[in-house]
Amino acid sequence: MSEKKYYVALKLLDVDDETIYLTVWTEEGVSDEPYFYPAKSEQTHKQAKNIFTKSELTEIMDGALYKQTDSLPFEWLYSFESLKEKLGWEFNETIDKWEYSNPIIELVPVEDIV
Repeated sequence: MSEKKYYVALKLLDVDDETIYLTVWTEEGVSDEPYFYPAKSEQTHKQAKNIFTKSELTEIMDGALYKQTDSLPFEWLYSFESLKEKLGWEFNETIDKWEYSNPIIELVPVEDIV
């Protein structure tokens, strides 16, 4: 079974009411490092690699956007609900791992974009 794919959107920023997506340009002469770019048209989506698996996201910026781990990298003394709300960590029972999603991003499943 292949990994689910996601667009990565910034939650807090909009440019002219357009969502800003994480982008990796594949054109020659343009950096292949990920950066956020306002995807204003279908053409932008076709020219850029906007789709990522969770495994790929763990490798970008040393997991600053998303990471998975067997245990929390710190001791948490409060409720698990506040852990997700305040720091972006929650336990995924399906994969039996802790997941971190940076609170300023939203992982949008590819099939949710029409």
